[in-house]
Amino acid sequence: MQVDGIAPGDMVRVSSQGRIFHAVVRGTFLGGLDVDPIERGVSRRRVKLRDVIDHWARAGRPRAESTADREQRSFDDLLDR
Repeated sequence: MQVDGIAPGDMVRVSSQGRIFHAVVRGTFLGGLDVDPIERGVSRRRVKLRDVIDHWARAGRPRAESTADREQRSFDDLLDR
């Protein structure tokens, strides 16, 4: 796993010291990640990159294309009657 594709806000699955847990990435440091574990009872706040099993990127909300929907019909032809 490389740190290039992992950004703050992403979720990771970590296997560290015989325990598997999920965490939200808060930042990076040389060779690892600062994380905030989701499960209770996990005190690890820093993990090595080799301990990361899976990674999910935060998608965010899609941006609006424009104010008018392209599929919306225009009523200009009805108003000219």
